[in-house]
Amino acid sequence: MKALSPWPDVLELYAKRIGLIMLSETLLTRAVKEMIAALVSRINECSYCLTYHESFMVDAGLSSPDAEAIVADYQTAAISDAEKKLLAYVEKVTRHAYKTTDTDVDGLKGCGWSEGQILEATLVVGLFSDINRWVDALGFRYEDD
Repeated sequence: MKALSPWPDVLELYAKRIGLIMLSETLLTRAVKEMIAALVSRINECSYCLTYHESFMVDAGLSSPDAEAIVADYQTAAISDAEKKLLAYVEKVTRHAYKTTDTDVDGLKGCGWSEGQILEATLVVGLFSDINRWVDALGFRYEDD
């Protein structure tokens, strides 16, 4: 947030957006939101965000080995099949959002995800696709924190 401080209105916007999407109690658990943030950050090769959100998964109740396994390969991690399906959707949206279809959404609903949860997951993808870009472009490094 320090990087955004020269533009207070934008800082306020991001603080509110992050607070609402990531920190508020919503239909998705904090752990699932952090899984999504970490996966998007890994796909986008944003090591700064990946480092933090892997840690935030642990803060949200996952074990450190489970968080590491999700980041390494969510398909083989010890998470539910429904979570794996949601993360596959997250990967598709991150890489090729324009290829997402009603079939993808219907498949998630078939696993028990609600329309609201799918919307939230999609918004977390958008949030981190955005944040990853400016964090990397502005040269954020975990070692500097």
